[in-house]
Amino acid sequence: MMNAILIEDEDIAAIKLQKMIQDIDDSIQIVKIISSVKESVAYLSKHQPDLIFLDINLSDNNSFEIFNQVENIKSKIIFTTAYSEYAIKAFELNSIDYLLKPISKEALARSIQKLKDLESDKVPSYAELFRSLENNFKKRFLVKMNNSLVSIEIADVAYFYSDEKVTFIKLKNGKSVPIDYSLKKLEEVLNPIDFYRVNRKYIVHISSIKKMYYSSKSKIVLHLEPASEDDTISVPIEKVGQFKKWLSI
Repeated sequence: MMNAILIEDEDIAAIKLQKMIQDIDDSIQIVKIISSVKESVAYLSKHQPDLIFLDINLSDNNSFEIFNQVENIKSKIIFTTAYSEYAIKAFELNSIDYLLKPISKEALARSIQKLKDLESDKVPSYAELFRSLENNFKKRFLVKMNNSLVSIEIADVAYFYSDEKVTFIKLKNGKSVPIDYSLKKLEEVLNPIDFYRVNRKYIVHISSIKKMYYSSKSKIVLHLEPASEDDTISVPIEKVGQFKKWLSI
């Protein structure tokens, strides 16, 4: 029998994952479902489960913070994540298994089998994983300004937007510069803790949101700093839940 815990802040996702685990392998016993970093730290400070299914983005913080507060976690871990393929390179380099959301039963079964095949003394370095994840996100962009090439630091970026099939960087000083990336590609190379694609035209940095409010029961409107090309930027209904979760990481 293998004791396992689920660390997942979405109740429906946790229940669904628990059922799939039980259907695949009834020797894995889910002893606890945890929904926050704070609760995870308290539990793992006293208990060492055989296995952890760990969601990366939790309601009160990034789940990597658990490992900053609790040393020597020896449990095997299967990460559940919505990270892009670009960031997932870090998982693969460190031989740590992961499941991309939405999780399929087939992928879960493969992960469980991979975990069972892993020797007990071969638990990877989670600290190395976190460093690798940070290293896998873009830190600067090379752009053309007039006839010059300029390197723009990610710290100087307020947001990205598209206009007439051209993508622009909006800098914190108010300048807009075209960049040879699509918004889809930018989603793969930007740190999702800091940047979020709020709709089909905008990827915003958390610090660029000057004001936000409900325009109806289910729609959020943003005002950005520096001001955007559009008067208002709306977060579509289907993204509101995930957007609010991102804001509270």
